[in-house]
Amino acid sequence: MMAETYEKLVQLKQEGKIGWLDFVLRGENSDDFKQWCEDHGTKPCEDAAEFYVDMTDRKMFDHQILEDDDNEGWY
Repeated sequence: MMAETYEKLVQLKQEGKIGWLDFVLRGENSDDFKQWCEDHGTKPCEDAAEFYVDMTDRKMFDHQILEDDDNEGWY
């Protein structure tokens, strides 16, 4: 099964057509999420999926900030 695009999943989530679990399982990070659940002794569920999305979004945001700090000429 091919993963849906992030943009499509965001649209479906915003429209209330899918929850966090479907958002993660239908995306490109599905296998990473399943492994994360296994590593942390939890089963894939809405709460775990929401936490995973929050955690991975935060890591991506922090990484972007660090990259921006490396490019000081942007001001």
